[in-house]
Amino acid sequence: MTAYTEKQYVEEMIATRRKIHQTPEEGWTEFQTTWLVVERLRALGLKVLLGTQVINPKAVMGRDPKLVEAAIKRALAAGVPQSFIDETGGYTGAVAVLETGRPGPVTAFRSDMDCVLVTESDSPDHLPTACGFSSKRPGFMHACGHDGHTSVALEVCRWLVDHKDQLKGTIKVLFQPAEEGVRGAGAMAASGVVDDV
Repeated sequence: MTAYTEKQYVEEMIATRRKIHQTPEEGWTEFQTTWLVVERLRALGLKVLLGTQVINPKAVMGRDPKLVEAAIKRALAAGVPQSFIDETGGYTGAVAVLETGRPGPVTAFRSDMDCVLVTESDSPDHLPTACGFSSKRPGFMHACGHDGHTSVALEVCRWLVDHKDQLKGTIKVLFQPAEEGVRGAGAMAASGVVDDV
């Protein structure tokens, strides 16, 4: 695999952000986004943890089972495989792990994936509307930039793989669900996934 150029990293971030922007998902329902993330991470050859490996259900707050069920149905209809839904155990979020094979610290980089309940502008002056990547879900929008955060984190993962031979220790990249409402970080930390960071 040839390392990306700076231009390629940026182009990939923009394309991914625009894709995620169109299908915003609120906290604890980010199944389509988690699937996109995990597919990309696995394609890079990274170890991926998800479900209860990265979320402690006992520490989860503000998770509505009815919204989760509806999100799973929406994800399946959008082409997310049932086998992946089963793998999550009903909990969104993922962690990529890069082990360099050389001694060093465990370092973490965190991003978030959820949207807010906001209706996106349909003004022709609004960039997502003008460029054709506005939210396809009325009343839901990536108005806080988590689509961008996820896209950047995915390219950080690609950069880490491209530069693995220059790195030491272990790097974990967290794709945290449910940042809005201060719900996801505690449940992710309570899983123990960052205890060694």
